[in-house]
Amino acid sequence: MNRYLALGCLGLGLMVSPILSGPSTGAVPSSKIGVIDLDNTLSSTPAGKRANDAFEKTRKAKQSQLDKEQQALKAADADLEKQKAVLKPDVYNQKRQELEKKFVDLQQTYVKLERDLAGERTKLIQDLLKLAGPKIEAIAKSEGVNIIVDREAVVWADAAVD
Repeated sequence: MNRYLALGCLGLGLMVSPILSGPSTGAVPSSKIGVIDLDNTLSSTPAGKRANDAFEKTRKAKQSQLDKEQQALKAADADLEKQKAVLKPDVYNQKRQELEKKFVDLQQTYVKLERDLAGERTKLIQDLLKLAGPKIEAIAKSEGVNIIVDREAVVWADAAVD
C-alpha cells in the first residue's frame, strides 16, 4: 500500500511540477532517478540473508503453532461427529458451538499473526535501509542521482538505472 502511495505521489509530483515551475525558460534541470530492488537486497546481501532467515524462522514457528491448533480442532470435530449419535441434541449443539467459537478464535489468531508478520517484515526492511542508507547515499551522490525508489513502486525503468 505504501509503495502505491509513493508511486501516486511521485506521479502527481511529476504532473504538477511543470505547472508550479511557471513559464518555461528553455532550460530544464535534469534529474536522475535511481531504482533499488529491496527484495533482491534481502535475498543477496549477507545482512539481508541473516535478517530474512531470522524472519522466516519466526514465521515458520508461528505457522507450525497454528497448524497444530488447526489439527487439534479438526480432531475434536471428528470426535464430536462420532459422538453425535450418543449425545443429547442440546449437549451436541453446545459442544458444536464451543468448537465453532474455537475456530473463530483460531481465525482471529491467524489474522493477528499475518498483521504481526507484516509489521516484522516492514521493520526488517527499515533496519536494512538504516544499515544501507550511508552506502546508498554515497552511491547516489557519486552517480549524481537525485531520487532513489524501490523497484516495486516503479511501473517501468531502464535496467541501467538500477
